[in-house]
Amino acid sequence: MDLSLLLAIALLGALIFWLNRRQGRRRPGGYRINTPEPATAPTRPVRGHTQRELLRLVGGNRAVADRLVEQVQLRNPNHSEQWCWEKAIYDIQRDRHSS
Repeated sequence: MDLSLLLAIALLGALIFWLNRRQGRRRPGGYRINTPEPATAPTRPVRGHTQRELLRLVGGNRAVADRLVEQVQLRNPNHSEQWCWEKAIYDIQRDRHSS
């Protein structure tokens, strides 16, 4: 087998590997796709009052509330889920008062 053919195949394989890794870092829309949760201490459930408050602010749309909380979690991975829900509420209230 020709050495240039082997080199071309190796280069093509390396390019495909690099492109796959690069695409894995940037998800469209910034959403995670079934990634395993990091090994952390067990989390306490979010208080019902906090969930109801965020749902009230987004007009009862659970999908919107979940996306807002997920975005906060992505930007603040070391905080609890309760904190992320409260931060999403704070962000909505802040944005509504500034306009």
